[in-house]
Amino acid sequence: MDHNTLPPGSLDRAIRQMRAALGAQNVLTDPAAMADYGDPFAPPGDWYRPGAVLLPESVEQVQAVLRIANEHGTPVWTSSQGRNKGYGGGAPRVSGSFALSLRRMNRVLEVNEESCWALIEPGVRFFDLYAHLRASGSRLWMSVPDLGAGSVIGNALDHGLGYTPMGDHFGNHCGMEVVLANGDVLRTGMGGMSNPHAWQVFPHGCGPTADGLFTQSNYGVVTKMGVWLMPPPEVYMPGWLTLDSEAQFGPFLEALRPLMIDGTIPNQPMIINAVCAASAFWDRKDWYTGDAAIPEQVIDEIAKTPGFGRWVMRFALSGDTPVVAHQRAKVEAAFGAIPGCTLTFSQYDGCNLPELENPHERVQAGIPSMALDRMTRWYGGEHGGHIGFSCAMPITGRDGVAIRDLTRRQLNADGLDYSGVFIVSKRYMIHVALVVFDTQDAAQSRRAYASTKAMLEPAAKLGYGEYRSHIDFMDIVAEQYDFNNHAQRRFAETIKDAVDPNGILSPGKQGIWPRAYRNGR
Repeated sequence: MDHNTLPPGSLDRAIRQMRAALGAQNVLTDPAAMADYGDPFAPPGDWYRPGAVLLPESVEQVQAVLRIANEHGTPVWTSSQGRNKGYGGGAPRVSGSFALSLRRMNRVLEVNEESCWALIEPGVRFFDLYAHLRASGSRLWMSVPDLGAGSVIGNALDHGLGYTPMGDHFGNHCGMEVVLANGDVLRTGMGGMSNPHAWQVFPHGCGPTADGLFTQSNYGVVTKMGVWLMPPPEVYMPGWLTLDSEAQFGPFLEALRPLMIDGTIPNQPMIINAVCAASAFWDRKDWYTGDAAIPEQVIDEIAKTPGFGRWVMRFALSGDTPVVAHQRAKVEAAFGAIPGCTLTFSQYDGCNLPELENPHERVQAGIPSMALDRMTRWYGGEHGGHIGFSCAMPITGRDGVAIRDLTRRQLNADGLDYSGVFIVSKRYMIHVALVVFDTQDAAQSRRAYASTKAMLEPAAKLGYGEYRSHIDFMDIVAEQYDFNNHAQRRFAETIKDAVDPNGILSPGKQGIWPRAYRNGR
């Protein structure tokens, strides 16, 4: 690992002022107290770590933090909840920096039933928003990822995905409030007016639409955001598709693409391989105890488990009764011609859901869960962790097979199991390899990180770029976006130097370094 580290004592003078601004109890310096604000899957040894944790509760306190950071030139790494598991959590790229956690800014400010939106702060978790909707008697559905403990805003800003028809979380946001590096407060879109009536319904304004500049960037601190919700469907019909052969994976994707583009399948399906599916129920040792990658014949045995397969896709149909019946008929016709393909469905009243026991059915109905967190226990049990290797591509058999084979080949060569999923949207899919490892096993941890890094350039040569990155790989990932001598990065650096001349906000985020850090590139 190669990363910047602040010298000891760099934060001392600033810490005194931070305590005065936030209250001493909201400036954490004890290593035990800071443990939950770093990388939850940090391997043994030196790693990215905060030097102190700051916990503001208001926009005014965020402004105070940035004023003090500018005065002392101390870097501040921002996170909403810091639950971005598999990508480094809330750990800063410059070790020893302030970690600015927005967990205490956790209010649901408004819910509008008529136009189906909520205005929230960055500390609001998916669990919190769901609880607020139910407690207030709201009929509205939200969208959630597989793990509900993260921030709704933080997930959207990192281009995270959920599994209702509103599953493109940033695509279904509307309007932001941002504290810029100099402490100025900006509201995007219609929020630029003093008394807007359309801030949470019309996503633009008059002039440049700035919202996207604050995703995966280090240009400001998002303190409010509007999120779109949806009315409950008349029918909610979760479905399962299983494939008993890897050979049918490509033809299956070809059959899936038209169903996504024309909206027959309205949500965002997840396609899960046998090893990943097994990790939600068992430890690796329940199937195999060897040191090498799990053999094909063992994966075949896993695939024979009822409800499994070499690949399994969860998805959901929804809408009015005749619409869902038509959707189902089209799905059955499209996949019925694929040998070894099996379909099953459940059906519920979307306006009066029962208590759903299956966590997959829960998240596709916008109900947060933590059940699938068990997947990290495949290696190491309680000490299991994972890295997300996450590339975007078209929904084609050619692309799906290519990334599957590249990833499986590299991980298996390094003695690691290929645990893979594809999250499918309307015109693209994200392949996420869950590179699982035992965080207490130093040798296996090193192999996991080295193996993931080894896949970045070969994937880019095939045309697949990571859509989000672990903190340890951000510079390597940015290097792959090389069109016209890295024009994207040069543009990002120009903006960085203009809006944050002292370089205090999240230096190194997505490979965007302030001028003072760039000389040694």
